[in-house]
Amino acid sequence: MLTLFLTLLFFLVALHAYREYWRLRTLPQMYHGEFAGELMKVGSTYIARRPAINGCSRSIIGFPGFLEDMRYFQDLYKDDDAELILVNNANYHCPFFKPGVTSDVIRLEWPENPYLIGTIEHDGFYLGLVLERLVSGREVRLHGHSRGGAVVLETGRQFPDLTRSKERPISTILEAPVLPQARLFGKSSEPLTHRILCYFMPIFFGRRRNISAKRLLTLSLMRPTSALKAELLISIFSSTRSYATCVINAQSIVAWQRSMGLEAYDNFPLLTVVVGEQDTTLDNRSMLASAEQGLARNSGLRIIKTEHTNHFLSLEQPDTIRAIYSCD
Repeated sequence: MLTLFLTLLFFLVALHAYREYWRLRTLPQMYHGEFAGELMKVGSTYIARRPAINGCSRSIIGFPGFLEDMRYFQDLYKDDDAELILVNNANYHCPFFKPGVTSDVIRLEWPENPYLIGTIEHDGFYLGLVLERLVSGREVRLHGHSRGGAVVLETGRQFPDLTRSKERPISTILEAPVLPQARLFGKSSEPLTHRILCYFMPIFFGRRRNISAKRLLTLSLMRPTSALKAELLISIFSSTRSYATCVINAQSIVAWQRSMGLEAYDNFPLLTVVVGEQDTTLDNRSMLASAEQGLARNSGLRIIKTEHTNHFLSLEQPDTIRAIYSCD
């Protein structure tokens, strides 16, 4: 009996040590892309800005989702004349640096962020400062995907005078978004299940850092797929500087969904919530229920349901997202 107990104890200690090895390890960058513009950094957040051309007076700001980086929006807006500002998740690798190469970056002397790195509130604070200090356009579009949708709404909560401004109208696209009072896919939001998932997350991600393209295509999130989607999502397990940040990201998503009230919808004059037909990352039913309650509060909100889509709509049906943009 004592031998069994000691064996079990050794296994649990070894498991926890392995988990902590992956959670606390500083992870190297593995993938990168190109960006024609300036790169900035504030705290642990990278920002990329491409100037407007042809006299365009619009600005577009994109904030990607959990495990994604700024490249998510590049192809979607590559032919747009607007100023394009892309804000990365805090403590994620800048995807426009070549691995192992130090690049020139502008250091921004902004106020210290009062929120914990990895939380929606932390990213919402810096997105608000981007609106306040970087944007040059007279009209602004905020585009948040997944967790980025919650970051956009959180920005409105923290900076309502900016997001309600009549002098500089701000509209939003919330693409397959994390929304107030909604849930993750399946049972992932249930307290015990969520704790277990967060505990094993560093091990799961660590084992998949070098996932092959063939294995990636077996994941449910890849259906439907495309060449661009496969190219970008192969980096999802290596985009962050540490898996500790991923754990905080996941905990913050669920905590924010539970605690954030529907008043989050009140801080923007125009909101477009776009949902996939069969989302395998977030719970579609609760997402739609939240958006419909938001519509009851804010007549400037509209809901667009897409077909033959999953969670990554800008990669699956970019023309659908572009059509939304061109109609506003």
